[in-house]
Amino acid sequence: MRREISILYHLGGHENIVKCVGAFEGQRHVYIVMELLCGGELFDRIVERGKYSEKDAADCFKTIVQTIQHCHELGVVHRDLKPENFVLKTKEYDSKICAIDFGLSAFFREDQVFHEIVGSAYYVAPEVLRRSYGKESDVWSCGVILYILLSGVPPFWATTENGIFDAVLKGEYDLTADPWGSISEGAKDLISKMLVQDPKKRFTPDQVLSHDWLTGGAPAKKLDNAIVKRLKSFAAITKFKKLGLIAMAKTLSPDELEGLREMFKGFDTDNSGTISIAELQAGLRKKGSTAATEELQNLMNEIDIDGNGELDYEEFVAATLSMASQHSGDAMEKTFAYFDVDGDGSITIEEFKMALDKMPPGARANFGDVNELIEMADQDGDGLIDYEEFVAMMTSGTKADKNQRKNAKMAGYA
Repeated sequence: MRREISILYHLGGHENIVKCVGAFEGQRHVYIVMELLCGGELFDRIVERGKYSEKDAADCFKTIVQTIQHCHELGVVHRDLKPENFVLKTKEYDSKICAIDFGLSAFFREDQVFHEIVGSAYYVAPEVLRRSYGKESDVWSCGVILYILLSGVPPFWATTENGIFDAVLKGEYDLTADPWGSISEGAKDLISKMLVQDPKKRFTPDQVLSHDWLTGGAPAKKLDNAIVKRLKSFAAITKFKKLGLIAMAKTLSPDELEGLREMFKGFDTDNSGTISIAELQAGLRKKGSTAATEELQNLMNEIDIDGNGELDYEEFVAATLSMASQHSGDAMEKTFAYFDVDGDGSITIEEFKMALDKMPPGARANFGDVNELIEMADQDGDGLIDYEEFVAMMTSGTKADKNQRKNAKMAGYA
């Protein structure tokens, strides 16, 4: 249960993953508060329509695979993918899809092998039944989902669970009987590339998303890896917000940090406690990123707050926190309290200096003039930062915002 909560926090902020508002523990129960999704299960929509058109299926399926790709890039394997675990946000015809139920999910490092049998019979990959599998098992399950989206029936069928397992291990499925005669060769080709017994020969999520059936023959638009996106976002923010996120990294709970801690360990291959540019690039390459060395070096320069040429744990956490974690009201209050040492509801220059004094020497120098940092956030000009001003800087806080505010002050408008 704790792992599921940690995973929900870790994946937070993605529009196609159910949002965890918070988790609370009482004397007898654990309470997980999640966003309300009232559109019903994707499976019910399939049954209701009988089957999806190819366009419906392609649009729906692309979202599913993009969501799983996002999970994999952040080091999470779902392990229980099925239509029932994709829920529609609303009852509208074109409602967004949300992945739910991460109770069997796990954090993983690249090339990690799992051995326990988990999942649902119709969707389980053959290597799971053989007790030796990795993230590729999610792609098999996605292949089964696509088969059902197009035909309305599962590819592997029997009257007992053991019979279904036997069918999965044989790997024989039909792409000729009704309705497959009226389904495009492209769709059938994609299914055949996903329902491959050997996980090493199976399509990756990136290959699935680049398949002609999903792209319409056009080249697939290459998107940034989820981690690279977060690093770029951190690089573009003001020094004030960078300091705020480093403070936030110090105040988050173990459940909220578990995913980032596992990711950090995966990159830190020499167990030195820091991530070098070579380790960062090698780790991202394993996750399918093609980011250039020069681009990563520029990002490293912006993220390496203490200037030692490598990323330590708190720098990495601050740079890769999800937007959901950054904007969490609870996290924001704890971070404000980290600076507001005397608890009087405002941050003084002296308190800001105290926070900087807790940073390594290189970091203190990097943040520059404290008075300038305070001035940028101090909207009413009283020399203090109250909670509202702090939240305003933390929820915007890009370099562009800083320049706009500076220009406004010079013009006498702020």
